[in-house]
Amino acid sequence: MNYLIVQLTGNEALFARFQLNRGVLAIEGASRETIDQEHTLASLLADAASDSGREGERVILAIPPGRLFLREMELPISDRRKIREILPLELKGETAFDTDELVFDSLMLDDGKILAIWGKRHDMAEQIALMTGNGLEPEIVTASPFHWHVLLPEDAMSGQVAITDGESLAVYRDGKPFYFRALQQGELFSQVTMTLAALEVGKGAKVEKIYLHGPAARQTSELPPPPPLFAVLPGNREMDIVFGGENTAGRDLAGAYAVARAVALEEPVNFRTGSLAYTAGRDKALKRLRVAMILAAVLLLLLIAETSLRLFLVQRDLNSVNNSIRTIYKEVFPNRKKAVDEAAELRSEIKRLGGSSTTGGLLPQLKKLADIKGGDVTGLFEVEMDGDQLRVRGDARSMAAVNDFRTRAAPLFNGAEVGEIKSRTDGSVTFLFRGTIKEGGR
Repeated sequence: MNYLIVQLTGNEALFARFQLNRGVLAIEGASRETIDQEHTLASLLADAASDSGREGERVILAIPPGRLFLREMELPISDRRKIREILPLELKGETAFDTDELVFDSLMLDDGKILAIWGKRHDMAEQIALMTGNGLEPEIVTASPFHWHVLLPEDAMSGQVAITDGESLAVYRDGKPFYFRALQQGELFSQVTMTLAALEVGKGAKVEKIYLHGPAARQTSELPPPPPLFAVLPGNREMDIVFGGENTAGRDLAGAYAVARAVALEEPVNFRTGSLAYTAGRDKALKRLRVAMILAAVLLLLLIAETSLRLFLVQRDLNSVNNSIRTIYKEVFPNRKKAVDEAAELRSEIKRLGGSSTTGGLLPQLKKLADIKGGDVTGLFEVEMDGDQLRVRGDARSMAAVNDFRTRAAPLFNGAEVGEIKSRTDGSVTFLFRGTIKEGGR
């Protein structure tokens, strides 16, 4: 997956491309351009779009934090999606603008409070429209400072430290977000010092180290004299992998990297919600789904057509076989009326003739069965002989009558048995009798 981070800072636009491969980000290229009358943001965006040409590249816009408003709040929930929905109600009447004109998100702080973040919907819509019109529609609109926790060095995961790029300040306590503030234009180090002094008085939080990256890291010549409260960001093990150990490049692109990592591996702060929600990806997915559904429908029609053709061919073959059987039946029995089942009658006649030639006749066996059937066996039918084997289907008034019939038949036939007994609604049953004709009974 490829990411293009467009980070707007003051009068500059930073374009940084990252690639995610097996959960690891890698920098692919970056450029920092000054925005002025000759090089407008629209022209810079158009140039970046022409240089892109990457299928499926995700574009992320990081706006200046000065365009956002922040407030710490206490809410009994921690689900950011639910918080985003209730913030307009919680802050209604407490903001300089109507909440319907704002777009919200939030961040969990270390002390259990919620950092409510909002910006003007109209301004963000204009920014999105500008980028979209120049070929780079942003999938996510966010701000870099809210993701700077990934920039902390390994030895800064305990205690209280701050990070600044000259435009905003983020304070972390034991590696977790604690305080955020956008900085005004002016002398950087005095602003940071005064902000941290106020934070110490208000919250009792004393910052032990302030790390600089981005434009702030390029102002090291203005650092106050020792003891060194300020220090350039040394980076960490993960940043060394991303930037190949180039600490200068890592500090310069730290903000864009933090955004890329948040989008790739976490849940970033995102202002493209509600009426500003990103729909291009959903439209592409729906288009692909539509194509897939059309192909599935075509495949289903082909399967139906093939099945219908197979059924037609099978039916044609069955009709041909049935016609052949009817023709043979008429030739064998020219004087008989039309039979209900020509194939069954032919099979019965063939078996009867075969049984007659082998056992000395079917009639003696039928006479034996008639003598022993009794009054409770109401009928015998479908008599078949195959050599010495006799099969007879019959009707009886009850199951007991069937057992009595088998008992009476046992002396006359070897292996006499009954099976396939089926009950009817009136209590009577049907059965199948099997037996082997004894040698003396032929």
